[in-house]
Amino acid sequence: MIYYKFKESDIFYNTIKAHPPVKFDIYNRKVYLNNFNTHSGAFTDEVTHTDAGSVSLYELNIDRPADSLIYPFITKQGNYEAIGGVSKTDYNSAYQYGDTITGSYPLSASLTRERFIENHGNLSPTGSHIIALQNTLNYYTTLSNHYAFSSSLGNKKTQELALLHVPSIFYGTEIKKGTVNLKFYISGTLVGHLNDSYRNGELVQVAGTDYAQTNGSGKVAGTVLYTEGIIVLTGSWAITDDPWDFSAITRQGQWIDFATGANDGSASDLTNSASFGLEMEGTNYVPTITMFANAVKRGLNYSTNHTYVNYDSYKDLPPLTGSNQYTENKKILLHNTVSSSFYNYEEKFKHQTFINKIGIYDKSKNLIAIASLATPIKKTTDRDFTFKLKLDL
Repeated sequence: MIYYKFKESDIFYNTIKAHPPVKFDIYNRKVYLNNFNTHSGAFTDEVTHTDAGSVSLYELNIDRPADSLIYPFITKQGNYEAIGGVSKTDYNSAYQYGDTITGSYPLSASLTRERFIENHGNLSPTGSHIIALQNTLNYYTTLSNHYAFSSSLGNKKTQELALLHVPSIFYGTEIKKGTVNLKFYISGTLVGHLNDSYRNGELVQVAGTDYAQTNGSGKVAGTVLYTEGIIVLTGSWAITDDPWDFSAITRQGQWIDFATGANDGSASDLTNSASFGLEMEGTNYVPTITMFANAVKRGLNYSTNHTYVNYDSYKDLPPLTGSNQYTENKKILLHNTVSSSFYNYEEKFKHQTFINKIGIYDKSKNLIAIASLATPIKKTTDRDFTFKLKLDL
């Protein structure tokens, strides 16, 4: 086999900036991701063993019976290595050296809502997620005063609010500014719409019913932490005419009630007519390598395909064998693959092959990638080709 080495001018490194869309729908205490529903398999009702609104972080248990799932494990030794989730206390007291420490798959991620009641900071002065965000929120005040943890606009330590947690697996490096949309529905009717149209993190009410627009048109109902993947909802004006059940409370709908039921432990008394939609785009940086594979003239004119040689010639001229050799006879004729435009006429023999795959090897000649052509390319001795290959790293 002949190998061709890439020249320095044949390889280019680049980075693609992509903005994949993400859509969450919340209805009846269930989350749906990108309009997908659950899919049953041959051995389980859900092939990924996760909900429709979640992604499996490793996808190692696709369509497996529940009693035969793959799981991580490690043997306790003197290097203090353990499975994630095993505390130091349990590691030292619950396991002996030589014991097997196990974990569980699948690990999954989904949209999560967290509700904070009025005066929550005084009831739990430490350990609150909103209090943990104080420095981060104040850092973003250069974009908008609505980020301020405490100001004339409100004190996030004491006011009623809600947090939406979006895991980074959905958006990558950061949420793309200007793409966040929150839509509040009652009985399928859009009653309110928030958008970060100013690209400064402010979620502004831009549309809704006449009642909702009268109360909150143009108002800021929350902020977006683009890098951290957190949405802080503080809008407390009424956007629905009638009161509805939002799990722990019955009242006219407000923006702090948005996404009730999104993995927040909501009670079953959530009104069935309320649904919510969250749309955004992420930002992913994908490093890529572009390679130009050159098929030179007068090269690549032989094939290892068995049909490439003339069968009758191969049968009449057997290989040369001996105690120290096995060599094909050099007089074997090649099969003429040149087609003629005339009936019962054979064209003169010409070397031609058909390229349908290109193998990429590392410096140790290990095959690391294969590029397959949709249509085989005819290669003759007087033609050269350059194939552009792209690989995500």
